[in-house]
Amino acid sequence: MTVTKKLLKGTDDLYEPDYQRNIYKILPTALRCMGRQVPLEDLFNFPEVRAHLERNDALGAKRVIVCLVDSLGVENIQNSQLSQLFRDTEGVTLSSTFPTITSSAVTSIHLGVPPTKHGIMGHRIYFQEYGAIVDTLRMAGEGVRIRDAIVTAGIDVRRLLWSKPVVDLLSQQLDSPVIHADGLPGHIAGTGLGHFFVDKPNIIPYADYVDAFGMARRLIDHYPRKPIFATLYFGIIDYLAHKYGPHSIEYREGCDVFLRQLRVFTERLTPAEAKDTTIIICADHGQTPVREEQRILLLKEELKEVKGTLIGPPGHSGRVMHFYCAGSNNRRRLKQWLKEQLEDKALLLETKEIAKARLLPGKLTRAVTGRLGDLLLICRDGVDVEVEQSYYQSEKERLLPKSRLVGHHGSLSADELYTPFLAFNARKLT
Repeated sequence: MTVTKKLLKGTDDLYEPDYQRNIYKILPTALRCMGRQVPLEDLFNFPEVRAHLERNDALGAKRVIVCLVDSLGVENIQNSQLSQLFRDTEGVTLSSTFPTITSSAVTSIHLGVPPTKHGIMGHRIYFQEYGAIVDTLRMAGEGVRIRDAIVTAGIDVRRLLWSKPVVDLLSQQLDSPVIHADGLPGHIAGTGLGHFFVDKPNIIPYADYVDAFGMARRLIDHYPRKPIFATLYFGIIDYLAHKYGPHSIEYREGCDVFLRQLRVFTERLTPAEAKDTTIIICADHGQTPVREEQRILLLKEELKEVKGTLIGPPGHSGRVMHFYCAGSNNRRRLKQWLKEQLEDKALLLETKEIAKARLLPGKLTRAVTGRLGDLLLICRDGVDVEVEQSYYQSEKERLLPKSRLVGHHGSLSADELYTPFLAFNARKLT
Protein backbone atom coordinates (compact mmCIF):
# COMPACT_ATOMS: atom_id res chain seq x y z
CA MET A 1 0.00 0.00 0.00
CA THR A 2 1.16 3.51 -0.68
CA VAL A 3 -0.08 6.92 0.31
CA THR A 4 -1.96 9.10 -2.12
CA LYS A 5 0.73 11.21 -3.78
CA LYS A 6 -0.66 14.47 -5.07
CA LEU A 7 1.53 17.38 -6.10
CA LEU A 8 0.96 20.68 -4.34
CA LYS A 9 -0.69 23.05 -6.81
CA GLY A 10 1.83 25.13 -8.71
CA THR A 11 4.81 22.88 -7.92
CA ASP A 12 6.50 19.82 -9.37
CA ASP A 13 8.52 18.99 -6.26
CA LEU A 14 6.21 19.36 -3.23
CA TYR A 15 3.29 17.14 -2.20
CA GLU A 16 0.07 17.40 -0.22
CA PRO A 17 0.14 15.43 3.06
CA ASP A 18 -2.17 12.40 3.14
CA TYR A 19 -4.11 12.54 6.41
CA GLN A 20 -5.84 9.21 5.76
CA ARG A 21 -2.70 7.08 5.64
CA ASN A 22 -0.90 9.13 8.24
CA ILE A 23 1.63 8.67 11.02
CA TYR A 24 -0.73 9.98 13.70
CA LYS A 25 -2.60 6.66 13.48
CA ILE A 26 0.45 4.54 14.36
CA LEU A 27 0.01 4.11 18.13
CA PRO A 28 -3.73 3.31 18.02
CA THR A 29 -2.84 0.72 15.35
CA ALA A 30 -0.03 -0.67 17.52
CA LEU A 31 -2.40 -1.06 20.46
CA ARG A 32 -4.92 -2.96 18.34
CA CYS A 33 -2.10 -5.40 17.51
CA MET A 34 -2.29 -6.44 21.19
CA GLY A 35 -6.06 -6.39 21.36
CA ARG A 36 -6.36 -2.93 22.95
CA GLN A 37 -8.43 -0.15 21.48
CA VAL A 38 -8.60 3.57 22.22
CA PRO A 39 -11.20 6.01 20.81
CA LEU A 40 -8.87 7.28 18.09
CA GLU A 41 -8.43 6.61 14.37
CA ASP A 42 -6.16 3.73 13.34
CA LEU A 43 -5.05 2.11 10.08
CA PHE A 44 -7.14 -1.04 10.26
CA ASN A 45 -9.79 0.31 7.89
CA PHE A 46 -7.26 -0.01 5.04
CA PRO A 47 -7.33 -3.62 3.75
CA GLU A 48 -3.70 -3.37 2.67
CA VAL A 49 -2.60 -2.50 6.21
CA ARG A 50 -4.60 -5.33 7.76
CA ALA A 51 -3.10 -7.70 5.16
CA HIS A 52 0.41 -6.46 6.06
CA LEU A 53 -0.25 -7.10 9.76
CA GLU A 54 -1.71 -10.55 9.14
CA ARG A 55 0.98 -11.56 6.66
CA ASN A 56 3.69 -10.72 9.18
CA ASP A 57 1.95 -12.28 12.21
CA ALA A 58 1.75 -8.91 13.97
CA LEU A 59 -1.71 -9.42 15.49
CA GLY A 60 -2.61 -11.00 18.83
CA ALA A 61 0.63 -9.91 20.50
CA LYS A 62 1.19 -9.92 24.24
CA ARG A 63 3.74 -7.16 23.92
CA VAL A 64 4.39 -4.50 21.26
CA ILE A 65 7.65 -2.58 20.88
CA VAL A 66 7.41 0.52 18.69
CA CYS A 67 10.75 1.74 17.32
CA LEU A 68 10.23 5.41 16.42
CA VAL A 69 13.24 6.37 14.30
CA ASP A 70 13.61 10.11 13.71
CA SER A 71 14.22 11.06 10.04
CA LEU A 72 13.69 7.60 8.56
CA GLY A 73 12.23 8.46 5.17
CA VAL A 74 11.18 5.80 2.65
CA GLU A 75 13.34 7.51 0.03
CA ASN A 76 16.26 7.83 2.48
CA ILE A 77 16.63 4.12 3.37
CA GLN A 78 16.94 2.80 -0.19
CA ASN A 79 20.65 1.92 0.12
CA SER A 80 20.41 0.44 3.62
CA GLN A 81 19.53 -3.01 4.93
CA LEU A 82 16.26 -1.56 6.18
CA SER A 83 15.18 -1.26 2.57
CA GLN A 84 15.47 -5.03 2.15
CA LEU A 85 13.41 -5.58 5.34
CA PHE A 86 10.81 -3.13 3.99
CA ARG A 87 10.54 -5.21 0.81
CA ASP A 88 10.59 -8.57 2.62
CA THR A 89 7.71 -7.57 4.90
CA GLU A 90 5.95 -5.66 2.10
CA GLY A 91 6.00 -2.57 4.29
CA VAL A 92 3.51 0.28 4.17
CA THR A 93 4.24 3.90 3.25
CA LEU A 94 2.65 6.56 5.44
CA SER A 95 2.52 10.34 5.14
CA SER A 96 3.96 12.63 7.76
CA THR A 97 2.14 15.75 8.94
CA PHE A 98 2.76 19.38 8.00
CA PRO A 99 5.21 20.73 8.80
CA THR A 100 7.47 17.67 8.62
CA ILE A 101 9.20 18.63 11.84
CA THR A 102 9.78 16.58 14.99
CA SER A 103 7.79 18.82 17.34
CA SER A 104 4.59 18.48 15.30
CA ALA A 105 5.06 14.96 13.95
CA VAL A 106 6.18 13.16 17.12
CA THR A 107 3.44 14.92 19.11
CA SER A 108 0.94 13.71 16.49
CA ILE A 109 2.20 10.15 16.92
CA HIS A 110 2.02 10.24 20.72
CA LEU A 111 -1.38 11.96 20.84
CA GLY A 112 -2.93 10.05 17.96
CA VAL A 113 -4.29 13.16 16.24
CA PRO A 114 -3.07 15.65 13.58
CA PRO A 115 -1.51 19.01 14.57
CA THR A 116 -4.80 20.89 14.14
CA LYS A 117 -6.21 18.83 17.02
CA HIS A 118 -3.23 18.87 19.41
CA GLY A 119 -2.01 22.43 18.80
CA ILE A 120 1.74 22.00 18.31
CA MET A 121 1.92 23.55 14.87
CA GLY A 122 5.69 23.65 14.49
CA HIS A 123 9.10 23.82 16.15
CA ARG A 124 9.58 27.47 17.08
CA ILE A 125 6.11 29.01 16.98
CA TYR A 126 4.11 31.81 18.54
CA PHE A 127 1.90 31.07 21.55
CA GLN A 128 -0.66 33.75 22.31
CA GLU A 129 -0.79 32.42 25.88
CA TYR A 130 2.77 33.72 26.40
CA GLY A 131 2.89 36.42 23.75
CA ALA A 132 6.17 34.99 22.50
CA ILE A 133 7.90 32.45 20.27
CA VAL A 134 8.53 29.16 22.09
CA ASP A 135 11.06 26.52 21.07
CA THR A 136 8.84 23.48 21.61
CA LEU A 137 11.72 21.01 21.19
CA ARG A 138 13.72 22.59 24.02
CA MET A 139 10.81 24.05 26.02
CA ALA A 140 12.43 27.47 26.16
CA GLY A 141 11.71 30.94 24.84
CA GLU A 142 13.25 31.98 21.54
CA GLY A 143 16.92 32.77 22.10
CA VAL A 144 16.94 31.38 25.65
CA ARG A 145 19.85 28.96 26.00
CA ILE A 146 18.57 27.13 29.08
CA ARG A 147 16.72 23.94 28.16
CA ASP A 148 13.37 23.55 29.93
CA ALA A 149 13.40 27.19 31.02
CA ILE A 150 9.61 27.37 30.67
CA VAL A 151 9.04 24.26 32.76
CA THR A 152 11.57 25.40 35.37
CA ALA A 153 9.60 28.63 35.68
CA GLY A 154 6.68 26.56 36.96
CA ILE A 155 4.54 26.54 33.81
CA ASP A 156 2.50 23.42 33.07
CA VAL A 157 3.12 23.10 29.33
CA ARG A 158 0.52 20.34 28.93
CA ARG A 159 -2.09 23.07 29.24
CA LEU A 160 -0.96 24.15 25.77
CA LEU A 161 -2.21 20.86 24.31
CA TRP A 162 -5.70 20.52 22.90
CA SER A 163 -5.89 16.73 23.32
CA LYS A 164 -4.53 13.92 25.51
CA PRO A 165 -1.71 11.43 24.83
CA VAL A 166 -2.71 7.98 23.56
CA VAL A 167 -1.33 6.26 26.67
CA ASP A 168 -3.51 8.46 28.91
CA LEU A 169 -6.54 6.98 27.14
CA LEU A 170 -5.03 3.52 27.53
CA SER A 171 -4.49 4.01 31.27
CA GLN A 172 -8.21 4.64 31.70
CA GLN A 173 -8.85 1.00 30.79
CA LEU A 174 -8.85 -0.68 34.18
CA ASP A 175 -9.18 -4.27 33.02
CA SER A 176 -5.81 -6.05 32.77
CA PRO A 177 -3.50 -3.00 32.90
CA VAL A 178 -0.71 -2.71 30.36
CA ILE A 179 2.89 -1.98 31.36
CA HIS A 180 3.81 1.14 29.41
CA ALA A 181 7.37 2.39 28.87
CA ASP A 182 8.95 5.23 26.88
CA GLY A 183 12.58 4.62 25.93
CA LEU A 184 14.50 7.85 25.32
CA PRO A 185 18.15 8.86 24.92
CA GLY A 186 19.49 9.81 28.35
CA HIS A 187 20.36 13.40 27.38
CA ILE A 188 16.73 14.24 26.50
CA ALA A 189 14.81 11.85 28.77
CA GLY A 190 12.35 13.81 30.89
CA THR A 191 13.09 17.12 29.13
CA GLY A 192 11.98 19.27 26.20
CA LEU A 193 9.20 18.09 23.90
CA GLY A 194 8.59 15.00 26.04
CA HIS A 195 6.90 17.17 28.68
CA PHE A 196 3.87 17.16 26.37
CA PHE A 197 3.32 13.41 26.36
CA VAL A 198 5.83 11.44 28.48
CA ASP A 199 5.31 10.71 32.19
CA LYS A 200 8.60 10.49 34.09
CA PRO A 201 7.77 7.24 35.95
CA ASN A 202 7.44 5.50 32.56
CA ILE A 203 10.76 6.72 31.12
CA ILE A 204 13.56 4.27 30.36
CA PRO A 205 16.70 6.34 29.63
CA TYR A 206 19.42 4.77 27.51
CA ALA A 207 22.78 5.62 25.95
CA ASP A 208 22.65 4.01 22.48
CA TYR A 209 21.06 1.24 20.42
CA VAL A 210 22.72 -1.48 22.49
CA ASP A 211 21.47 0.02 25.75
CA ALA A 212 17.97 0.71 24.36
CA PHE A 213 17.37 -2.91 23.37
CA GLY A 214 19.11 -4.07 26.53
CA MET A 215 16.59 -2.08 28.56
CA ALA A 216 13.75 -3.60 26.50
CA ARG A 217 15.14 -7.02 27.39
CA ARG A 218 15.16 -6.06 31.08
CA LEU A 219 11.56 -4.89 30.80
CA ILE A 220 10.48 -8.29 29.50
CA ASP A 221 12.49 -10.06 32.22
CA HIS A 222 10.92 -7.92 34.95
CA TYR A 223 7.33 -8.33 33.69
CA PRO A 224 7.35 -11.79 32.07
CA ARG A 225 3.59 -12.35 32.36
CA LYS A 226 2.33 -8.79 31.83
CA PRO A 227 1.28 -7.18 28.54
CA ILE A 228 3.88 -4.56 27.57
CA PHE A 229 3.52 -1.52 25.30
CA ALA A 230 6.87 0.21 24.77
CA THR A 231 7.99 3.03 22.49
CA LEU A 232 11.71 3.44 21.81
CA TYR A 233 12.70 6.77 20.27
CA PHE A 234 15.96 6.91 18.30
CA GLY A 235 17.31 10.35 17.36
CA ILE A 236 20.80 9.48 16.04
CA ILE A 237 19.57 8.90 12.47
CA ASP A 238 18.18 12.47 12.43
CA TYR A 239 21.56 13.78 13.62
CA LEU A 240 23.45 11.86 10.93
CA ALA A 241 21.05 13.03 8.21
CA HIS A 242 21.48 16.68 9.24
CA LYS A 243 25.26 16.46 9.50
CA TYR A 244 26.21 14.19 6.59
CA GLY A 245 23.08 14.07 4.47
CA PRO A 246 20.22 11.56 4.14
CA HIS A 247 21.96 9.70 1.29
CA SER A 248 25.38 9.53 2.94
CA ILE A 249 27.44 6.52 4.01
CA GLU A 250 27.07 7.67 7.62
CA TYR A 251 23.28 7.72 7.36
CA ARG A 252 23.21 4.27 5.80
CA GLU A 253 25.52 2.90 8.49
CA GLY A 254 23.29 4.39 11.19
CA CYS A 255 20.30 2.54 9.71
CA ASP A 256 22.25 -0.71 9.41
CA VAL A 257 23.53 -0.55 13.00
CA PHE A 258 19.98 0.03 14.24
CA LEU A 259 18.73 -3.04 12.38
CA ARG A 260 21.70 -5.12 13.53
CA GLN A 261 21.01 -4.32 17.20
CA LEU A 262 17.29 -4.97 16.74
CA ARG A 263 18.17 -8.36 15.31
CA VAL A 264 20.43 -9.09 18.31
CA PHE A 265 17.50 -8.24 20.61
CA THR A 266 15.04 -10.54 18.82
CA GLU A 267 17.57 -13.39 18.70
CA ARG A 268 17.89 -13.22 22.50
CA LEU A 269 14.16 -13.79 22.94
CA THR A 270 13.03 -17.30 23.77
CA PRO A 271 10.75 -18.92 21.14
CA ALA A 272 7.76 -18.28 23.41
CA GLU A 273 8.72 -14.64 23.99
CA ALA A 274 9.32 -14.05 20.28
CA LYS A 275 5.94 -15.57 19.40
CA ASP A 276 4.20 -13.07 21.71
CA THR A 277 6.17 -9.98 20.59
CA THR A 278 5.36 -7.60 17.73
CA ILE A 279 7.99 -5.13 16.50
CA ILE A 280 6.94 -1.93 14.75
CA ILE A 281 9.40 0.30 12.89
CA CYS A 282 8.13 3.77 11.99
CA ALA A 283 9.24 7.40 11.68
CA ASP A 284 8.10 10.98 12.13
CA HIS A 285 9.43 12.26 8.78
CA GLY A 286 12.37 11.93 6.40
CA GLN A 287 15.03 14.40 5.27
CA THR A 288 16.10 15.94 1.98
CA PRO A 289 19.56 17.18 0.90
CA VAL A 290 20.17 20.94 0.98
CA ARG A 291 22.01 22.24 -2.07
CA GLU A 292 24.79 24.67 -1.20
CA GLU A 293 23.83 27.11 -3.94
CA GLN A 294 20.24 27.13 -2.64
CA ARG A 295 21.03 28.36 0.88
CA ILE A 296 19.42 31.74 1.51
CA LEU A 297 20.28 33.98 4.45
CA LEU A 298 17.92 36.85 5.24
CA LEU A 299 20.09 39.53 6.85
CA LYS A 300 18.88 41.52 9.85
CA GLU A 301 19.63 44.73 8.00
CA GLU A 302 17.41 43.64 5.11
CA LEU A 303 14.60 42.64 7.45
CA LYS A 304 14.44 46.17 8.86
CA GLU A 305 12.61 47.13 5.67
CA VAL A 306 9.60 45.07 6.76
CA LYS A 307 10.03 45.07 10.53
CA GLY A 308 6.76 46.91 11.11
CA THR A 309 4.77 44.24 9.29
CA LEU A 310 5.16 41.67 12.10
CA ILE A 311 3.91 41.46 15.69
CA GLY A 312 7.13 39.65 16.62
CA PRO A 313 9.99 37.59 15.20
CA PRO A 314 9.17 34.86 12.67
CA GLY A 315 8.86 31.26 13.77
CA HIS A 316 10.82 28.40 12.24
CA SER A 317 10.12 24.72 11.52
CA GLY A 318 13.17 23.64 9.57
CA ARG A 319 12.51 24.48 5.91
CA VAL A 320 9.29 26.30 6.82
CA MET A 321 9.04 29.80 8.29
CA HIS A 322 6.01 31.11 10.19
CA PHE A 323 5.17 34.82 9.96
CA TYR A 324 2.76 36.52 12.37
CA CYS A 325 1.61 39.67 10.64
CA ALA A 326 0.14 42.89 12.00
CA GLY A 327 -2.96 43.00 9.80
CA SER A 328 -3.81 42.07 6.21
CA ASN A 329 -2.13 45.09 4.60
CA ASN A 330 1.14 44.30 6.34
CA ARG A 331 0.81 40.63 5.37
CA ARG A 332 0.49 41.58 1.69
CA ARG A 333 3.45 43.95 1.98
CA LEU A 334 5.63 41.29 3.61
CA LYS A 335 4.58 38.66 1.08
CA GLN A 336 5.56 40.94 -1.82
CA TRP A 337 8.92 41.72 -0.19
CA LEU A 338 9.67 38.03 0.35
CA LYS A 339 8.73 37.25 -3.25
CA GLU A 340 11.32 39.76 -4.42
CA GLN A 341 13.98 38.24 -2.16
CA LEU A 342 13.29 34.57 -2.90
CA GLU A 343 11.96 34.62 -6.47
CA ASP A 344 10.63 31.07 -7.08
CA LYS A 345 12.66 29.31 -4.37
CA ALA A 346 9.76 29.06 -1.90
CA LEU A 347 5.97 29.08 -1.72
CA LEU A 348 4.36 31.94 0.19
CA LEU A 349 0.90 31.01 1.41
CA GLU A 350 -1.64 33.08 3.33
CA THR A 351 -4.29 31.54 5.57
CA LYS A 352 -6.89 30.97 2.83
CA GLU A 353 -4.24 29.51 0.54
CA ILE A 354 -3.03 27.18 3.30
CA ALA A 355 -6.56 25.81 3.70
CA LYS A 356 -7.05 25.49 -0.07
CA ALA A 357 -3.74 23.62 -0.43
CA ARG A 358 -4.94 21.07 2.19
CA LEU A 359 -1.69 21.24 4.14
CA LEU A 360 -3.66 20.46 7.29
CA PRO A 361 -6.96 18.63 7.86
CA GLY A 362 -10.14 20.28 9.02
CA LYS A 363 -10.96 23.93 9.49
CA LEU A 364 -8.12 26.35 10.17
CA THR A 365 -9.51 28.07 13.26
CA ARG A 366 -8.11 31.25 14.75
CA ALA A 367 -6.48 29.15 17.44
CA VAL A 368 -4.67 27.15 14.74
CA THR A 369 -3.54 30.14 12.66
CA GLY A 370 -2.55 31.98 15.83
CA ARG A 371 0.16 29.37 16.32
CA LEU A 372 0.78 28.39 12.69
CA GLY A 373 1.04 31.97 11.43
CA ASP A 374 -0.97 33.81 8.79
CA LEU A 375 1.83 33.68 6.21
CA LEU A 376 4.00 30.63 5.62
CA LEU A 377 7.27 30.34 3.69
CA ILE A 378 7.65 26.78 2.39
CA CYS A 379 10.99 25.96 0.78
CA ARG A 380 11.15 24.25 -2.60
CA ASP A 381 13.40 21.27 -3.36
CA GLY A 382 16.97 21.69 -2.07
CA VAL A 383 16.34 25.18 -0.66
CA ASP A 384 16.91 26.33 2.93
CA VAL A 385 16.12 29.82 4.25
CA GLU A 386 17.52 31.17 7.50
CA VAL A 387 17.36 34.47 9.34
CA GLU A 388 20.70 35.92 10.38
CA GLN A 389 21.62 35.12 13.98
CA SER A 390 24.41 36.42 16.17
CA TYR A 391 26.48 33.27 15.74
CA TYR A 392 27.05 34.15 12.10
CA GLN A 393 29.15 37.06 13.33
CA SER A 394 30.84 35.51 16.37
CA GLU A 395 32.37 32.35 14.93
CA LYS A 396 35.31 31.37 17.15
CA GLU A 397 38.47 29.68 15.97
CA ARG A 398 38.06 25.93 16.03
CA LEU A 399 39.89 22.82 14.86
CA LEU A 400 37.21 22.14 12.24
CA PRO A 401 34.85 24.70 10.72
CA LYS A 402 31.27 24.74 11.99
CA SER A 403 29.14 22.17 10.14
CA ARG A 404 26.29 23.38 7.97
CA LEU A 405 23.10 21.33 7.74
CA VAL A 406 23.62 19.01 4.78
CA GLY A 407 20.16 17.47 5.20
CA HIS A 408 16.99 19.14 6.47
CA HIS A 409 13.22 18.76 6.76
CA GLY A 410 10.03 20.66 7.53
CA SER A 411 8.81 21.12 3.96
CA LEU A 412 6.88 18.78 1.66
CA SER A 413 9.29 17.02 -0.68
CA ALA A 414 8.85 13.26 -1.13
CA ASP A 415 12.06 12.71 0.87
CA GLU A 416 10.61 14.55 3.88
CA LEU A 417 6.97 13.52 3.69
CA TYR A 418 6.90 9.74 3.15
CA THR A 419 7.83 7.35 5.94
CA PRO A 420 7.97 3.54 6.33
CA PHE A 421 5.68 1.48 8.55
CA LEU A 422 6.69 -2.12 9.26
CA ALA A 423 4.93 -4.37 11.77
CA PHE A 424 6.04 -7.97 12.21
CA ASN A 425 6.36 -10.77 14.71
CA ALA A 426 9.79 -10.89 16.36
CA ARG A 427 10.39 -14.36 14.87
CA LYS A 428 10.79 -12.69 11.45
CA LEU A 429 14.25 -11.48 12.53
CA THR A 430 15.46 -14.60 14.33
